[in-house]
Amino acid sequence: MRGAGRRPGWWSVLLVLGMLLTGCASRDAGTAAETGSGLPRYYDIKQLIAAVTDRVRSDRTAGLSVRGEVAGQSAGTQISGDGVIRLAEEGVSAQFTQSMSRPGAAPAKTEFLVVAGQVYLRHAGSDPPWVRVDARSADPADRGRAILADAIADNGDPTTNLVRYADATLVADAADDVVDGVATVRYALVVDLARAAVLEPDPALRAQLEQQVRGGFTRITSTLWVDAANRPVGAHTRQELPGVGTLTLTSEYRDWGRPVQIAAPPSGQIR
Repeated sequence: MRGAGRRPGWWSVLLVLGMLLTGCASRDAGTAAETGSGLPRYYDIKQLIAAVTDRVRSDRTAGLSVRGEVAGQSAGTQISGDGVIRLAEEGVSAQFTQSMSRPGAAPAKTEFLVVAGQVYLRHAGSDPPWVRVDARSADPADRGRAILADAIADNGDPTTNLVRYADATLVADAADDVVDGVATVRYALVVDLARAAVLEPDPALRAQLEQQVRGGFTRITSTLWVDAANRPVGAHTRQELPGVGTLTLTSEYRDWGRPVQIAAPPSGQIR
């Protein structure tokens, strides 16, 4: 992601945001202003969600590139990849080639498909080449790859976490930026973790949020770049993956609305 004027330290788990939050409160929430470049700028999180969601649901497909790292139990793991996504009411489908490298080991490439909630991994040299796996797989390596694949697909929809925590999120900043020559608005979004925990219906996720709050992590931020048509251009996300560690991803979106082909492997190619 190459944005002009980007601030360093885009992901921080512990932030002092008093001035930013005060500034947000003084703005006219519920209205959209125009930036100096003529782009709409939203200070109300629900307006931002509505604008981006309408655009994304209309386009439905996009190219996606990601890079990131895992800290914690899998510290030092680097991830990169490229593929396509399709967004639908039943969820996100993805076709992706991922490269993962760990300290002291050569990078390992894995091709995966996520279709209708199922994760398929392709192993070079295997016959049949595809295997259906999930987070309960008996193979720790496959289990970790399945969790990561599912997380990447989930984060492929840039509105997922916005919608999930809308009532616990503030737009802390909205500023003009340029990404690969495209005029954008860069949004800094702040989630109140204590409130998110109260609102989270999933007991497992709620427990994770409550654990973070007890550890002193009361607010986290993410960054979203949006173009003049309200299409996401890029995003930064951070997610706790049970048994894996903390996954931090930088996502870049391209070719919104271009047709893509994503389908489960033929049954004869799945073991």
